[in-house]
Amino acid sequence: MQNQMNTSKITPEEEMIERASLEMARAIDKELLDDLMTDILTKDGWIQTKINPAFGKGYLVTEIDWYAQTAEWIHINAKGDYKLLKGQWLFEDPKDAMWFILRWST
Repeated sequence: MQNQMNTSKITPEEEMIERASLEMARAIDKELLDDLMTDILTKDGWIQTKINPAFGKGYLVTEIDWYAQTAEWIHINAKGDYKLLKGQWLFEDPKDAMWFILRWST
C-alpha cells in the first residue's frame, strides 16, 4: 500500500480570506493595544492631545504632512517623552502638551 500524502491545496479564495482575516486581526490587536496603552499612560499622568486637523475638512496639509510636521516639531521642542497613538500625540510632560496644543490647534 502506498503512503498517500495530503495534497490538498488552498484555493485562491481561501488564501484571500485568510489574508483578510489576518489583516483584520492585526488591526483589531493594534486598536486594542493602543487603547490599553493610552489608558495606562493617561492614568500615569500623561496628557493626551485631542487635536488632529488632518482628519478634519478644509485643512491645507495632507494627513502625512501633518504627522511629519508635528513629529519634527515635537522632536525639536519636547523635553519629555511622547508617543503617537490612534492619531493623537501623548506627552509625559504637561508643558510639552500645552506648547503642542498652542502651536498646532490654530
